[in-house]
Amino acid sequence: MNSLKLKLIWLTLNRGCNFRCTWCYATGSKYLPEDNMSLPFALDLLEISRQLGINRLFLIGGEPTLWPHLFNFNESMKRGGVKSTLVTNAYRFSDDQFWEKYLIHPNTHIGASFKAFSRESMVENTKTNMFAGVTKGLRRVFEYQPNSIASFVYSKPYVSHFLDMVEYAVDCGAFGISVNFCSPAIHKDHIDDKFMVNIDIMVKEIISAYEKAHMITGGRLVFVMKHPLCIWPQEFIKTLKERGQISTTCHLQHQSGGIIDTDGSLLICNSMFGFPVGRYGKDFKSAESLATFFGSEEMKNNFAQVRAYPSKKCIDCEVFEDCSGGCPLLWTVYSPDAMIKGWIK
Repeated sequence: MNSLKLKLIWLTLNRGCNFRCTWCYATGSKYLPEDNMSLPFALDLLEISRQLGINRLFLIGGEPTLWPHLFNFNESMKRGGVKSTLVTNAYRFSDDQFWEKYLIHPNTHIGASFKAFSRESMVENTKTNMFAGVTKGLRRVFEYQPNSIASFVYSKPYVSHFLDMVEYAVDCGAFGISVNFCSPAIHKDHIDDKFMVNIDIMVKEIISAYEKAHMITGGRLVFVMKHPLCIWPQEFIKTLKERGQISTTCHLQHQSGGIIDTDGSLLICNSMFGFPVGRYGKDFKSAESLATFFGSEEMKNNFAQVRAYPSKKCIDCEVFEDCSGGCPLLWTVYSPDAMIKGWIK
């Protein structure tokens, strides 16, 4: 087997956040506001990425607009010819002074992730009363980058509110919508699955609301699938493929990306907080050593079960190459043989 090659890097710039989203994968980080990546460390990682030929970084948190070094780092990425995507809840963009400074030191792209569709749902879902500010921030983002999509995680708080979320994002000016599905988050001492939607309920709501959502968004709608495709009706998946509205598998299944945490821990999945597979200063400290470590037998073993068949039904399934049997984290909660139906070739 050829060595694995690192193609995508996410930098967790901080762990502080101005929201307390009930379903957040990063709950285990305790939102510590002092848990920031230092600027010298971030610049070192930028140089390592540049030398590896990685020309785009994904900046995440916490909430990365709270990171005190954001503007300086954005300028360094620009000078180094590295593009960036800032993943944010957009609330800080409602602050006129911050927004004006941001426009001077912007990222290449803003990935806006929204959490609510009304004042009531904002309070319920994020434990904050910031709906007006978020709406202002989102509208600024979509006016600033007109062809941008908004994303949200379909989880228990949104059951019966799928269309409400779609309509709100479009009203804010989103060009399109990306729908992610809640999956388990694994912390050091437990598996958090309490906000995952019952599969039968999820399928029923999405199918019933799909055509209206398609109309509202002008067809600019993408479902980022986490579950095996065979839980959905075959005609639905066929329609999504024909319309280019489906995304399947991730860097974990492609064995192509990694997340570097504030302390230099290397993770292979954001939802596996507290389970580093390597560490800066110990396993790597340069572009060469990171490339070597990522392509090592140790990393191959870390990824070994990702492409395994979760069920014998996957072996002859016509869509296995598309979905890889679903997100591997699902099998910490579900029995794959019970969930997977399989579509025989």
